[in-house]
Amino acid sequence: MNESDKSGAVERSAAMAGGKTNVLAVHALTFINSLGTGVVTNGIFFITKQGYGFSALANFGLGVLLGVTYIFGALAAGPVQRGLRRAFPQLSTRAILCGIMVLLGVMCALPIGAAKMGVTSTWPAWVLVAIYSPLSGMLWPIVESYLSGGRSGQVLRKTIGVWNIVWSSALVVAYWAISPLIKDHAVEAVAALGSTHLLGLVCLIAFAREPAAHVHAEHEPHPVVYEKLLVAFRWLLPMSYVVSSALGPYLPDLMPKLKVPEHLQTITASAWLIPRCLAFAVMGFWPGWHGKWWPAIAGGGALLAGFAVCVASTFAGGAGLAVLLAGLALFGVGMGTIYSGAIYYAMEVGKAQVDAGGTHEALIGAGYTLGPLCGIAAVGIVHARGMREGSVNTLLLVEVAIIAMVMAMVVVRQVRRGGREA
Repeated sequence: MNESDKSGAVERSAAMAGGKTNVLAVHALTFINSLGTGVVTNGIFFITKQGYGFSALANFGLGVLLGVTYIFGALAAGPVQRGLRRAFPQLSTRAILCGIMVLLGVMCALPIGAAKMGVTSTWPAWVLVAIYSPLSGMLWPIVESYLSGGRSGQVLRKTIGVWNIVWSSALVVAYWAISPLIKDHAVEAVAALGSTHLLGLVCLIAFAREPAAHVHAEHEPHPVVYEKLLVAFRWLLPMSYVVSSALGPYLPDLMPKLKVPEHLQTITASAWLIPRCLAFAVMGFWPGWHGKWWPAIAGGGALLAGFAVCVASTFAGGAGLAVLLAGLALFGVGMGTIYSGAIYYAMEVGKAQVDAGGTHEALIGAGYTLGPLCGIAAVGIVHARGMREGSVNTLLLVEVAIIAMVMAMVVVRQVRRGGREA
């Protein structure tokens, strides 16, 4: 078969699943939705700390709820979609995506609606996370199937690279947008950015009814080593979110100790997001890491080192803020490297299906859950033994380090085995 015949076969394969959706439409929808999900899944701890007066323990508990429900939503994305299609045969994937976005937008209005009715308790924050998080877990596997459907090889790598930059840069915008509002207008901040989900419905006009089918690279299927790398990165991915989700609830308590003004705390916490964008750019446009084992080692090492530096910033005296920023930068590079490898191999090996994206997102949810559990355990030990409050930070570092090192040992074993078989 000549190259034109191969190209035609690829296009016919994609068309059978409804046609390849324009990548600009996917990027636009991703950016808009990430503004909302970034606030709820990443900035919620600042909102609850400053707007609702949550303690560190309450924030860790909220983090566990977020992680558990996110796992449920991600794993349910494929089965729920298939169940709906059996019940309503004419229902398209695009329509399901539309429904999820409407529900996300409505949920973001819950806190401000409760406040308007005079509710002063914290239950709106808990209900918001309990419903919003699983919906978010369902959203992204479907979006990822549209992103990667009909694309493979170099095209898929570059497409995912740009997509990673798009959604991660949206988080920077979201953090900066809500920073001046958090202290006195927390519920308004959630409602304003949450309304972007409804705005994003316009993008669905350009979406095909169904995501295109996965196509193999034009010359040959993916190398066997990709499957081994997928296993390694699937260990690193939850590890990275264990560290991230432990750091997220911890930063609001750390900032006052470093004398960071309240209106700058959310912006300061976003310092790791920009280096992550840069890592996404490198991984997205430079093919040298494909099929190599070193990104797994470098990404994991940068992540753990960055986390350690962040926690150590409390002991750096007047240089504490500078140390924190350095740690966040290193942490961001590690997060970007790990995520890039994990989603590329998931989409290439997993054939761009919703279930492949669901597994990827469920692993993120596992990290979201384990991190705050470490925080809860640390707080419990400190209170049970009458230790000073500052010991929570040390215990948190130890717990996260133990989990991360166990996962890292598994990855090292994979690297060694891959090197012997190469």
